[in-house]
Amino acid sequence: DNDLLNDMILIVDRAAFGHDEVVRIFRARRGGEAVAVIMEVIAPNGYNGNIVMLVGIESTGEITAARVLSHRETPGLGDPIEKRRSDWIDSFQGRSLGDPPPARWAVRKDGGDFDQFTGATITPRAVVTAVARALAYFEDHQEILFQKESMKGPELE
Repeated sequence: DNDLLNDMILIVDRAAFGHDEVVRIFRARRGGEAVAVIMEVIAPNGYNGNIVMLVGIESTGEITAARVLSHRETPGLGDPIEKRRSDWIDSFQGRSLGDPPPARWAVRKDGGDFDQFTGATITPRAVVTAVARALAYFEDHQEILFQKESMKGPELE
């Protein structure tokens, strides 16, 4: 019931996210209590460049949803990351860093639990990695993410 657009944190953390771009983290509250975050994350290693996504994470650490906002992946090969093309992106819903364990947050070709596409492994690999990084950041920084006031990350102040 809060104003998501005005209750956000801006973070730059190359070690956590694998790039130097700003990550916007919107905080959802109900009656003043933190219930979820929506992270705008970038998979910097898509086949044709950045894949920009939203990842919703409940305060319990479970993913509510992941969606691709923009990409330049090859039509017919990498575009099944889009919800309108495939339900593949829904495979993250309800998952957490414990389900599967961190070592299995990879595509099957790399020994993980997530499918890749025929003829396209780089794109799903990039998305899986970015979602896992978002979950790891969430797990490591929950206290900061759910502070009462809006703030900018120390790197941006």
